[in-house]
Amino acid sequence: MNTHTHHKPVKLGKAKRTLAFRKEARTVVTILLSVTLQALTILWFYRPVGIVTGGVTGIGMLVNYATGGRVQTWIPVLFLNAPLLWLAYKKLHLRFVIYTVFATVYYSLILGVLENLPQPTVFDMSNPTMPLVSIFFGAVLNGAFGAMVIRVGASTGGLDIVSLVLNQKYSFPMSTFSLVFNIVVVSCLTFIKGIECAALSIIALFICSVSLNNVLMGFNRNKTLFIISDKWDSFSHEVLSTVHRGITYIPGTGAYTHAERKIVYIIAKTVEVAAIRRIVLQHDPQAIISVIDTREVVGKGFTANS
Repeated sequence: MNTHTHHKPVKLGKAKRTLAFRKEARTVVTILLSVTLQALTILWFYRPVGIVTGGVTGIGMLVNYATGGRVQTWIPVLFLNAPLLWLAYKKLHLRFVIYTVFATVYYSLILGVLENLPQPTVFDMSNPTMPLVSIFFGAVLNGAFGAMVIRVGASTGGLDIVSLVLNQKYSFPMSTFSLVFNIVVVSCLTFIKGIECAALSIIALFICSVSLNNVLMGFNRNKTLFIISDKWDSFSHEVLSTVHRGITYIPGTGAYTHAERKIVYIIAKTVEVAAIRRIVLQHDPQAIISVIDTREVVGKGFTANS
């Protein structure tokens, strides 16, 4: 008689669906929060100084400045994003498109709602140093919140879509297209607000880019270590048991001595490098240690979902 039941697969399937639902719920909450804070950043820190951000939002701000506020920023942002979202639908991954449509529409709407509310005075602009403080805070926050949206697999539309399509089809560098477009936007601001606002916008764009990249990659950067030592076996076990990082042996041959030896390959977090270096040098003071910056590591022990 067959006594096997099918309860476990059902339970496992339900658990997987629960985890998937929680992941998607976190994605939606992250988008809502990040996009709302981005809109507030534009209104509280950028607009009082008269500068623009990059991309389609920058065009919306240009139109707003040029019309003396009669055309609100969210209107051109929404209408300019419409054909770009159609382009994303035709060319890019469905999940990315769904969340990008959601983020873009919400961004335009929340920007419109917040634009019609009284805006607080965060910094006293009569102080000559406050415009610089305002753009610094605004650019750092704008980049950080934008990175949070990207990290959950979405975008607020605009140049991100065009850049991704060009990169996929022609291997065109994404940063190059964004840079050229933003230069054009800032140049137009010169005729509306003057060279001072254009110069401040360039500073804001640079700070925003640095902030976005740092948050996107994480502040606790990863390092790749290559270690050449004849005592590889003695320190490897201690690194495994103490630092709990995996080790790979790569066979190598010395060009001068022609001696065969193993090269120790380790990927670790920045805060772990000092401990690894100490362990290696305790076992072999003559060891050669090469430490290389690693932009991204996907896998167990490095990513949140692994």
